[in-house]
Amino acid sequence: MMPILEVTGLRKSYGSTEVLRGVDLHINAGELVCVIGPSGSGKSTMLRCCNLLETPTQGKIVANGHEVTSPSVNINRVRQDIGMVFQQFNLYPHLTALNNVALALKKVQGKSTSEAEELAMAALDQVGLAAKAKSFPAQLSGGQQQRVAIARAIALKPHVLLFDEPTSALDPELVEDVLNVMRDLRQRGMTMLVVTHEMAFAHAAADRVVFMDGGVVVEEGSASDVFEQPREARTKSFLARYANGRAS
Repeated sequence: MMPILEVTGLRKSYGSTEVLRGVDLHINAGELVCVIGPSGSGKSTMLRCCNLLETPTQGKIVANGHEVTSPSVNINRVRQDIGMVFQQFNLYPHLTALNNVALALKKVQGKSTSEAEELAMAALDQVGLAAKAKSFPAQLSGGQQQRVAIARAIALKPHVLLFDEPTSALDPELVEDVLNVMRDLRQRGMTMLVVTHEMAFAHAAADRVVFMDGGVVVEEGSASDVFEQPREARTKSFLARYANGRAS
């Protein structure tokens, strides 16, 4: 079966600094794959290349059968197929939660206002925020804002959802609500590629874990293999810092 997202030989340089040095990665439909590793290892850059928020220097990315890195690619179509949830919520402060979600449906997919609002309401309901539809971002907690951002992404019905450290800007007590939404999406069959520092979540929820360091994939495997029986010395030393906080 062809992967729904395939990254081959991905390289990214900024001037003379090579951030990605040949990343190979594949994601199958319905998988939750977590990417872990130290800051500066290239995780977020790799993720941003997948929907061309960063332009790869070299390599090939294919999503749902379409070559993302082709010069003739329709970038708007790519970003409908590959949703993105950022560290910062990127919500419009002057729009309600409902209108933040509905906006992309109208602008990107050309939905009527009534249809966009109906779909947006369904997406908010899916993340447990239907009751906050008329609230503005400033009236919501950070965790609620991030859940609105997830609703905005899933409303477009992407084939793959990318998460770039979605809980790193949240207070600790708000993290679990966002992770629970992600667990629910996994149960519903959403394909997800998640860059995260939440080791317990990666250990418990991921189908596969990818450990990156120095712009390359050092090790990948099932969550239990990577966390409980890592093969590479670099993986072992990285995970040793999290040993006390791992999922049981």
